[in-house]
Amino acid sequence: MAQDELNVRKAIADIELIRRVLDQADHKTDTADLFGVTLTANITLQSLALISATFLAAFELFSGDALTELLMLGGQSPELRLAGIGIIASILAGLVILLYFVIWRAAQHSGEEFNSYVVRNFRYARLLSYLSDLMMKFGAIALVMLAGHPEWIAPLLLAFTGDYLVQGRLFTLPTRMAVILGAFCIGVGFFQFIVGLEQLLVPLIVFSVIACVSTGRLIRLRRQQNHSAA
Repeated sequence: MAQDELNVRKAIADIELIRRVLDQADHKTDTADLFGVTLTANITLQSLALISATFLAAFELFSGDALTELLMLGGQSPELRLAGIGIIASILAGLVILLYFVIWRAAQHSGEEFNSYVVRNFRYARLLSYLSDLMMKFGAIALVMLAGHPEWIAPLLLAFTGDYLVQGRLFTLPTRMAVILGAFCIGVGFFQFIVGLEQLLVPLIVFSVIACVSTGRLIRLRRQQNHSAA
């Protein structure tokens, strides 16, 4: 009996040790490979995402939900729906080009072949997986608009933000924090869908806050690296 109790205590101690190691790894590995040009590229990409989302959120806030009203009008007119889908497609194409341009420039500065650099430093941006994921999200938004339900766009955007967090795309956050925030975004999106809230301000603010936290962590990391180098 005493031997069984000793074995149980030893197993509990082993589990606690593993948990501590995983906690330490969770806090260290999310930014362990970020330095130099790669760190700068991540800061640039996330800063651009933060500026864009913040600008749209501010415009929506101070214009009295103008973006949401325009989206709702699109649900009543087939011509406006098609125009809206075309505008979204153009914006996404521009963002993808910008994303890969920044990564390409970083690869050039590192003196590394582009594909190898992407696989090593931006695994989420691997061409086929990233474009496939983006096309699926664009297809969902296009179908919702064509079906005449623009009020579903805002919950979808929250769900997409949560999905990006869980997959570790774009944002640079500890795994545990990313999963918790991802679940929160998906939950808020589901709530917004259930109660029928159509305002785009909610997903824009949520995205801006998350981007701000992620970008802030990277900027702080660069300052620490510069201080260490000095």
